[in-house]
Amino acid sequence: MYKLFISLRYLRNRKISLFAMAGVAVGVMTLIVVLAVMNGFDKELRNRIRGTLAHIIILKGGMYGLENYKQVIENVKTFDHVIACAPYVEGPALIKIRGRKEFVYFKGVDPESEASVGDFESYITPFGHHPNDLLKIHGEKSTSSLFGGSELLRIGTGEPEKDPRSFIQDGEQAVLVTLKEWDKISVKAFIIEGKFKSGMYDFDKNYVYIPLPVAQELVGSKEKDAVTGISVKLDDYHYANEVQSKLQRALGFEYYVQTWEDARKTFLTAVMMERRVMAFILFFIIVVAGFNILAILTMIVLEKSKDIGILKALGATTQGIMSIFLLNGLLIGSTGSCIGVTIGLSIVFRINWLENVLYNISGWRPFPPEVYYFNQIPTVVNPISIALIAGIAIVSSVVFSIYPALRAAKLNPVETLRYE
Repeated sequence: MYKLFISLRYLRNRKISLFAMAGVAVGVMTLIVVLAVMNGFDKELRNRIRGTLAHIIILKGGMYGLENYKQVIENVKTFDHVIACAPYVEGPALIKIRGRKEFVYFKGVDPESEASVGDFESYITPFGHHPNDLLKIHGEKSTSSLFGGSELLRIGTGEPEKDPRSFIQDGEQAVLVTLKEWDKISVKAFIIEGKFKSGMYDFDKNYVYIPLPVAQELVGSKEKDAVTGISVKLDDYHYANEVQSKLQRALGFEYYVQTWEDARKTFLTAVMMERRVMAFILFFIIVVAGFNILAILTMIVLEKSKDIGILKALGATTQGIMSIFLLNGLLIGSTGSCIGVTIGLSIVFRINWLENVLYNISGWRPFPPEVYYFNQIPTVVNPISIALIAGIAIVSSVVFSIYPALRAAKLNPVETLRYE
């Protein structure tokens, strides 16, 4: 009992120990806030990437090499957990709108099928459109319709839902120029039926949707009735790897069956590595706080050498003296971690309010919506991560208190009290 009493007394009488607690608290708080925000961004990015792709994608050699796609779709629908399939034709093109030429990718789809496997419908409904609007024919020349990404059609600042005049209007003409059968050029005019917004800047800037038969005609695959690939939706994505393996075995190795995570593996891996590197770098804040604990406890040992000598003369054991300073480290780490967790969670739960306050005061937003496409800063609180961060901070505090504890335990009471 005396160990805890003396440990608390040393800390209470040394206000500098508050700075050690503050160092631990700042490290824990920073890690919690940064990881919560990065986990939130990771989750939102995954959801938005997933919206532009299906759970599973089936491809075949060559850009438009899947010729027997209707038969493949019928076969795929017989597998467990498969609830919808949609063929598509995708490829590069040059688009001309209002005299402006840009490089884009077109995606030829059957609108109802595409809406059943992804978020296509949710991309266009905010602008008053429905999937079947893509099949509309315009004018005497029977011009096909096209949905363009909101960033591709942008001509001014503002949001597409609130500032429609900042975007090319519906009803205007767009011309697509593509390769046909690899050695010819295909040129076709479209009428812009509407715009879509996925929330992924690259997709909204570089993609257009057109009807599947028109896309097949553009690339010269209509006679063969071929497509680029088939999108597959499952009732539960947890079965994706299992279904992928079964489909690969059933279809044969001339087909490429992959999940949406496989299709975007490089990007997702980069995001994951960024999150881990950030956590590793911020961990050094806790290490710096640990060195503060070491320095402060070493100073206390030097100043309290007389008290330590008296305790040893009265019968305190070496382990007892060590326990006093190890308890100091434990108390500093525990108190700092509790404060850091409390402040960190308070910031995470009020981060959007804090950003609004900062914006109202300074006019600056740390996470501008027009850049990140998030109306609010996304956060994900993981209790396991919080417990791990707090645990590491406490263990680090105890580890850094070992040296001053050993130094105190090795003091000779005779030498210490000789000149007192």
